[in-house]
Amino acid sequence: MNNLIQKVRELAKADAYLVSSVENVAYLTDFTGDCSQLLITKDEALFFTDFRYVEQARIEVKNAQVVMTGGGDRITKMNEYLRGRGVKTLGIEKNNVTVKVFEGYEATFEPYTYVDIFDDLLTMRMIKTQSELEKIKKAARANEIALEEMLNVIKPGISELDVRAELEYRMQRQGMDLAFPTIVAAGENSAQPHATPSSYRLKNGDLLTIDFGCKYQGYCSDMTRTFAIGNIDAEQKKIYDIVKNAQKSAADAAVIGADTVFVDKVARDIISENGFGAFYDHGTGHGVGRFIHELPVLNPRSSMLLEKDMVFTVEPGIYVPGVGGVRIEDMHIGGEGSVYSFSRDLITL
Repeated sequence: MNNLIQKVRELAKADAYLVSSVENVAYLTDFTGDCSQLLITKDEALFFTDFRYVEQARIEVKNAQVVMTGGGDRITKMNEYLRGRGVKTLGIEKNNVTVKVFEGYEATFEPYTYVDIFDDLLTMRMIKTQSELEKIKKAARANEIALEEMLNVIKPGISELDVRAELEYRMQRQGMDLAFPTIVAAGENSAQPHATPSSYRLKNGDLLTIDFGCKYQGYCSDMTRTFAIGNIDAEQKKIYDIVKNAQKSAADAAVIGADTVFVDKVARDIISENGFGAFYDHGTGHGVGRFIHELPVLNPRSSMLLEKDMVFTVEPGIYVPGVGGVRIEDMHIGGEGSVYSFSRDLITL
């Protein structure tokens, strides 16, 4: 992990770097707690935490000096380390720093020029190590186990809220955290890509979309499947088949060296050519790692070449108000393909 801290220095964007997000602090140090920051200078790496985590940090953090502070004096303590070291530019994660925290920086630190390093850290994290991939695969396997167990639970009369509760129980009893709030959307609700589960009870003729993810030792998984509840009509089945074709075609196109814009276009063109282009307006995929959404991004605006050991989703969908929606999502590893074996065929429950 020491080489990761050195890679931050090699960004050469600032004289010192203050890493504050839980995910990036964990990435750089292997720390599994929270409420901590990592300060990287030209010749030091300092890990700031409080009494609750100091012993844990001394065990887990091997590549930085652990400094215990109270919550109220941490910025002051950081300033003591920065003062007199010729620091004029400080790199920070602007996506993670609130206005209040930034005001604290300005009130305490010497006058610095601040530069954003959030995207730089995302780029560093795009190519996963074998250790990271194993954690992602374990989280993905927990997805499949939980969903397999749900096939005997989901039936007409059960509510979206009950489906979510039963599914999350099956994830968590495998030792998993939740990667993001579970989406369970049935009937007309499934036409909302990110619907919030409700008390709506499943009935015959509904489409049911479930989008859920596990987190294992800080690494996420992401999976979506759409099911038929009893007998669905021909229009709903047509929509499902179009999405399945778009998802498979885009997945086949997502090879090492493929441009993310091209992969997105493969899925988007199939949906548009079948008359449903107006009902598909989100990206075809996104990176997965310590964040559930990170680089690379597969959409019409973000051009990037896929590389070996990148982790990303392929998840086209169609969402028709008053009819319902379909999304099929697999998580892929560059050079390996999908991590999931669970069927993409329409399953009737």
